[in-house]
Amino acid sequence: MKPSWFKNAKIYQILIDRFSGADSSLNKPDFFGGNIKGITEKLDYIKGLGMNTIWLSPFWKTNKYHGYHILNYTKPDEHFGTIDDLEVLIRKAHINSLRVISDFVPNHCSDNHPFFINAKTSRNSRYYDWFYFKKWPDNYLCFLDVKELPKLNLDNPETQNYMIDAAKYWLSLGLDGYRIDHVIGPSFKFWEKFSYEIKKSYPGCILFGEAWGEGVISRYYKTINIRNKFWHRLVGISQESIQKQYYGI
Repeated sequence: MKPSWFKNAKIYQILIDRFSGADSSLNKPDFFGGNIKGITEKLDYIKGLGMNTIWLSPFWKTNKYHGYHILNYTKPDEHFGTIDDLEVLIRKAHINSLRVISDFVPNHCSDNHPFFINAKTSRNSRYYDWFYFKKWPDNYLCFLDVKELPKLNLDNPETQNYMIDAAKYWLSLGLDGYRIDHVIGPSFKFWEKFSYEIKKSYPGCILFGEAWGEGVISRYYKTINIRNKFWHRLVGISQESIQKQYYGI
């Protein structure tokens, strides 16, 4: 069940690096320098537009300005700011009757993530089973066919618990929920546990996901976990049918 506040949410989406606080000394166009402090300074502007919810792009350690190539799920990227900066943003947003949600990207990480690099060094690595190696070390499942984004094995209990704990940590700082990236990637088993564990600890938070499937061709089916794959191979994926699979999780 969605929290009551979300029914009236007017959401302002922010790509952190491109919004406010640019630093001309940074290496453009990789990073323009937008940061969390810059967002805090613009709260009156956002509220003045009639918005009541801010949606942040991923703010975790990354090597890409957009934040989706994650290097560490438990630390913010220095380009975007600090944990203190995030807490100040959330606190001041709440004072101004603004909710704060963020993207959460559990299906895949950067191929420069230390866990993935370690998994490629040895089959005996602790992190070997955190990924889907088809032929170790260079043939692995990823986000569709983007080799820079190896797919995490979220049915591995250790990986699963790590990701759930990371999500809980940021909620403990005051985030009001997550827009979850590429929900068709992880299994329904993972989502059922994720939703249960998050809602048990944070019943007022919102969880909604990017159940995008239309246009995903059959060669990518090995990287996703939708139901009735055989049927979809025959007739294709419709947006409505995919969204219905996630209703109520």
